[in-house]
Amino acid sequence: MRPRLLALMIVALVPALVIAAPRGKKKKGKTTPKSEPVEPAPAPEPAPAPAPEPAKGSAASAPTPPSPAPQTPAAGSGSAEQKAAKEEPAEKPSNDPDVDTLRQEYLSLRDELFKSRARANTVASQLYSTRVQIKLTYTSGRYYNPAKSSIRLDGASVYENTTGAIATDDGIRFEGYVAPGRHVVTFRVEATGKDDDTFVSTTESSIVVKAVANKDLIVSAKAKDSGDIAYEWKRKEKGSYGLGIDVSVKTAGRSEGKK
Repeated sequence: MRPRLLALMIVALVPALVIAAPRGKKKKGKTTPKSEPVEPAPAPEPAPAPAPEPAKGSAASAPTPPSPAPQTPAAGSGSAEQKAAKEEPAEKPSNDPDVDTLRQEYLSLRDELFKSRARANTVASQLYSTRVQIKLTYTSGRYYNPAKSSIRLDGASVYENTTGAIATDDGIRFEGYVAPGRHVVTFRVEATGKDDDTFVSTTESSIVVKAVANKDLIVSAKAKDSGDIAYEWKRKEKGSYGLGIDVSVKTAGRSEGKK
């Protein structure tokens, strides 16, 4: 009985031993590779300190406005305008004076001057008792042209002419009223030679006159140039100027009824 029982026990134990045996049994002839040493992981870097929060209401806390998107010009608009500007040059302002405007301004000023003189004479006639007459004649108009002539009374211009009128007659150039006493009369004549207009002369003379109360004062001036330079220079390259102004002054009684 014992041998049979022992055989049964062995048969019963064999499956248990097979199940308990390890499954990963290594094959013969193969070696297990040695494991390399593992380096330790580096220590983690410390985290940066958090930035301090900006104070409320500061500029840093304000949000940054988004930059405006570039505007793209409409196709064909800008290029067409630039091309037109290149093809059509801008008109330059003209520096030429407007003759009509200047003429109208001159006439207006002349009318105002005449009105002012007439009013001044009216007022003066009521204030002053002396009337003055001034004459100016150019006696050598045959050889010279008095291009410009003028008369000043006490520094004020009372006569101006640019047409050579003083060479055509001996008329009165100014008539008005002045206060009795001392006055200064200035004559000026600019003349050019008729044979050669490159020769120009200017004559200016000032005289003192005295007005007498309740009497007229008559001043007569005669300007001349007795020289021959405008004629002789072409022939002999020599000549002379004979400039001068002769003035006569006198008083005249006033007729009855004249004031």
